[in-house]
Amino acid sequence: MTRMKRWIYDQGYVLMVIAALVWASNIIVGRGIHDLVPPIGLNFWRWVPTVPILLALAWPHLREDWPVVRSQWRWMFLLAALAISGFNTFIYLGLERTTAVNALLINSSRPAIIVLLSFLLFQVSVRNTILIGLICGLLGTVVIILRGDLFRISEFIFNSGDLWVFAATVTWALYTVLLPKRPSIHPASFMAFAVIFGLLQLLPLYIWETLTIEAFPFTGDTVVAILFLALFSSIIAHLSYNRVVELLGANRAGIISYLILSFGVLMAIILLGEVFERYHSVGLVLLVTASWLVARPTSRSPG
Repeated sequence: MTRMKRWIYDQGYVLMVIAALVWASNIIVGRGIHDLVPPIGLNFWRWVPTVPILLALAWPHLREDWPVVRSQWRWMFLLAALAISGFNTFIYLGLERTTAVNALLINSSRPAIIVLLSFLLFQVSVRNTILIGLICGLLGTVVIILRGDLFRISEFIFNSGDLWVFAATVTWALYTVLLPKRPSIHPASFMAFAVIFGLLQLLPLYIWETLTIEAFPFTGDTVVAILFLALFSSIIAHLSYNRVVELLGANRAGIISYLILSFGVLMAIILLGEVFERYHSVGLVLLVTASWLVARPTSRSPG
């Protein structure tokens, strides 16, 4: 069993499929219960049950890693804000107002955004084909946000849910690009500290939402959803994705967005009864083209 775990731990693409399947489920669950729970409360409570589990996993390393975290707390704070408190809050806000299919398609623009941010922040070289891919990715996202109606630009008619999902997509792309800068500590320690930092960031927002908008309702359905999101979407997917970035690099890790798209659209149609519209097809073609142009290796690349 140990040998099998070690093999999986070193297989970047296997871990990518695992994370993609779980994160596609995250969007389906978020959309499925959007009318039952408030978005910040859902994000807050999905992380709370992970704390004892992560502390147990990281316990042998926490004392040794704490001085490193303390000396690099700004990086921990930023990465936690992007991955823990920011990304899913934006996603759940978006899923209140847009469909899971739309969210999945907009989210699949992530690879192009990762490459763009890598260039802007760290001057990572960009080929001409990547520039074309970035344009295709932008066009595909615009088509979906405008629902295939270009007149929405002049009329300023936008679905705020789509814009929240796009903000989440940019947030996660930035997390991916900055992840190699994380403190050099054990993966379980990094995850545990990130969740604690993220919950501290979410706490005042959760209190505000509870007092002014809506309290989180603890029912059978919401508790099951929280436990699923905590174990799978929060722990398994994040640990897998962090390892994917470590093994494959930020740009190739961005390909996970298209696996999430494939799994998620099927689940949205089957489980939520959503419809795949014509404009979705146009956006999908542009986004898949962008992914291929951005992620394909050069002739000198080893893989």
